[in-house]
Amino acid sequence: MAMKFGDATLDKVLDQVFRPCVKQTGFELFRLDDVPRAGLIDDRLRVEIQACDFLIADLTHDNLGAYWEAGYAEGLGKPVIYTCEEKTFEQEKTHFDTNHHLTIVWDENSPGAAGEGLKATIRATLPHLAKQKDENQ
Repeated sequence: MAMKFGDATLDKVLDQVFRPCVKQTGFELFRLDDVPRAGLIDDRLRVEIQACDFLIADLTHDNLGAYWEAGYAEGLGKPVIYTCEEKTFEQEKTHFDTNHHLTIVWDENSPGAAGEGLKATIRATLPHLAKQKDENQ
């Protein structure tokens, strides 16, 4: 997941919504800081993006790193799923290079719709790899 580190609200949405929803589609969602390793983070970042099936990039904070990671993934032909906090998306907008892409908009007070949208997007984007139904269905 490409995102700003250290934002309590975004961390909460990541842990309580995005990770479980991605897991229901058969994938694991992680950030590079989930497993600390020696070496240059830039090298690890490139290797992980090259190996990923898709990338989720949160644009809420206009984080340049998240934009770079998304661009790198797109350049490699990897699907990128954009997310953004609802008020930021509506009032401040995302960069013009991404504002026309499908973006999963989330609200920390009612994140369920974003989770369902994320699952649907993963399943539609990667139908040959993703679990198409939740295990409880």
